[in-house]
Amino acid sequence: MKKIVYILCLLMTSTLWSQSRYNILLNMVHHNPGEPQFLSRYTDPNFISGLGYMGQVPKIEVQCGLTYDKWKTDIIPQRSEERFWIERHAASVRMYLKRVKDAGLEALPFTDMLVVPKSVMEKYGDEMKNEKGQISILRPMTQEILRAQIDELFWRFPNLDGLVIRHGETYLHDAPFHKGESPARSVEEHVLFLNILREEICVKRNKKLYYRTWDFENLHVRPDMYISVMNSVQVHPNLYISIKHVNYDFNRGYPFNKTIGIGEHNQIVEVSINQAGCYGKNAHPYYIGKGVIEGWNDLDEKKGIRDLYDTSIVKGFWLWTWGDGWYGPYFDNEFWVNLNEYVIRTYINSPQRKEEEIFYDYAKNVLHLDRTSAEYLRRLCLLSEDAVFLGQDTKLLKRNVWWIRDQFLTGINLNEVVEKGMENLILEEKRNNLKRWYEMESLAKKIRLPNLEDKEFVEVSTIYGRIKYELAFQIWRIQILLAQYDVRGIKIDSMEAKDAIHDYEQLWNSWEDLKKTYPCCPTLYEDWRAVNVAPPFQESLSRLKSLMTKD
Repeated sequence: MKKIVYILCLLMTSTLWSQSRYNILLNMVHHNPGEPQFLSRYTDPNFISGLGYMGQVPKIEVQCGLTYDKWKTDIIPQRSEERFWIERHAASVRMYLKRVKDAGLEALPFTDMLVVPKSVMEKYGDEMKNEKGQISILRPMTQEILRAQIDELFWRFPNLDGLVIRHGETYLHDAPFHKGESPARSVEEHVLFLNILREEICVKRNKKLYYRTWDFENLHVRPDMYISVMNSVQVHPNLYISIKHVNYDFNRGYPFNKTIGIGEHNQIVEVSINQAGCYGKNAHPYYIGKGVIEGWNDLDEKKGIRDLYDTSIVKGFWLWTWGDGWYGPYFDNEFWVNLNEYVIRTYINSPQRKEEEIFYDYAKNVLHLDRTSAEYLRRLCLLSEDAVFLGQDTKLLKRNVWWIRDQFLTGINLNEVVEKGMENLILEEKRNNLKRWYEMESLAKKIRLPNLEDKEFVEVSTIYGRIKYELAFQIWRIQILLAQYDVRGIKIDSMEAKDAIHDYEQLWNSWEDLKKTYPCCPTLYEDWRAVNVAPPFQESLSRLKSLMTKD
């Protein structure tokens, strides 16, 4: 009886605080561009509605379900494969949006404006482009087509409550009959683009507009540019500016976003449970709850989302529960996703509560752990903060954060490490960091989870993570040998090289054995190919072997 009263009190408190503070909580699964969509509970509108989200941001390419017949008849030829694909896609979009509405959620799809059918681009592309050959909102035809897009979107899909507009990246992997690109780059373009969106969506149709600032280090991270744009756009209650919480992508080692809390427009804050796809994507333990809420311990200015409570223009949050990248690793147990999502979501709904309290609430009342096992899980999660970060990054200098992303292990240029004489410091940092993984692996085996599938996954995924970062340590060793050769002309230490290569290959064999033994083991990384990142690590390995033979 006491437990029931406790849970009811928590629910009542959470509801009261969510009403008095943050009134927006959105969820998105960002399917990998061009890949089969994720099978996840978080794609189910009924599931996320039951978690207390008020809206879903489905990535369903809603902009690709338009024929433009309301604007000009038969731009897209009848009896064409292009028209058939668009009309079939429109039917799928309508069905999905109905599911969202039936679940009691606001339907706010992730939308790339000015992605248009190839037939439209062939007829009007020259009138839409500037002297650089880029689509420009400054061209009258582009403005006309944008208005036509918005008009048909809300006519064809009446269940839309609004749109989430992306401009910084535009991908066509899931749009075989379309062309397009970023609709805004400069201050002038953003001002015009945003004002048209505001007029057509917020004013004329009384719908919601969430305008994402994400781009490549311009509007997203520059307060001067942000203010220049936003001061030229009138505030509207249905207009929200959506900003990633980091002053970069969702990566560690960067400060809190400096544009959050400035200006007069309503804002929502984006948090990715997968943190830019750089830290395992929840295939292994990497706890982000404490760091996101309170600020990461490696930053000079420790700032997290808890510091936004008194920032009145911040109206809510948008969580990405899956995706945030291009590929894997892939897995079938959402244990680590669920933990990170729960802690951050619960904090947003009840910001008077402490992160630690929320964590233990989940451990005891959702996972049904006893106190000892809850403490083991807590220790494992806190260790994972640095175990992951220091496995692939360093607190000693600024490194390229992208050398491990998605499922790819690539080469990392460590010339700067050698130039500064930091080889031993770096390797010692990595060697000591592996101790965290050994302890985590021991703790995982002690956690008495009642759900046996979860128990096995926690143990296997922790071993998986330990092997991954032991491999990463060997990559650091090998890349330092190559950097010493390149920077100082030092002859390759054949004993060190042979030892590192042997360790790397033995670890890889252990990884393969783990995957063969346990069906729940996430898919392994790839070191022989790499997409959208640096060259694969096998190229570094081949070069080292070649230099050993040469010397």
